[in-house]
Amino acid sequence: MYETDRDTVVIQGWKIDHADQAYRDARNVAENEELVEVPRELLERFAPKKQTPASYDLQTQEEWDALFTDFKHSARRLETQTHYDVSYEREHFDRFLAGGESDWEWMKPWTDLMRGHADQGKTVARVRVVPEQLTDYLRWELDLTRCNIQEGKEDIRYLDRATADRVGLPSRDFWLFDSHTVVVLHFNEVGRRVRTEVITDPAVVIEHARWLDVAFQHATAYEKFVKEHPPR
Repeated sequence: MYETDRDTVVIQGWKIDHADQAYRDARNVAENEELVEVPRELLERFAPKKQTPASYDLQTQEEWDALFTDFKHSARRLETQTHYDVSYEREHFDRFLAGGESDWEWMKPWTDLMRGHADQGKTVARVRVVPEQLTDYLRWELDLTRCNIQEGKEDIRYLDRATADRVGLPSRDFWLFDSHTVVVLHFNEVGRRVRTEVITDPAVVIEHARWLDVAFQHATAYEKFVKEHPPR
């Protein structure tokens, strides 16, 4: 594969016989055009890349918020932490541990935003990888997920860690926006996010998209999972 000085790419591959099904399936091949065949790996790993940083870290809350307001068609996530230490959640989490009812009102800004995306035909979806024995935080999160689904129209599914390991999923926690931007979340030992890494390298993006496809294929829908794992 070669880049030219006229903003095009030249691909060297195997000639396709005109009697081959691949040639017959092609549409609108002009007289001055020809088809060649190349390994998929060539496109995934060795395509010329735009001159953008391999990765960079978000620095501000505004940059973080923009990820969830500006995406065009999809935001998908793989969640792998057993606890997330988020300052604005602590009060509500403590109330749950004390036996109180979960309060949905504080989630309204998020669910309103996600519902707005859903109403425009966009997708917000997550797979949560969880241990066999749910932590207190995961039980509380499971209780709140009804709000994410009912009010925010999110697609949230659950996958046990043993299956995730068996099908080769990583332990990393990340979002994939519009199938071209990966945002990897780095946490410390108590579950506090300490770094937000943005990656646009096409090969890395494809790898994370494949992990998400595998995760969604094996995950269990919330409605079934919550029946099998009551939060209280």
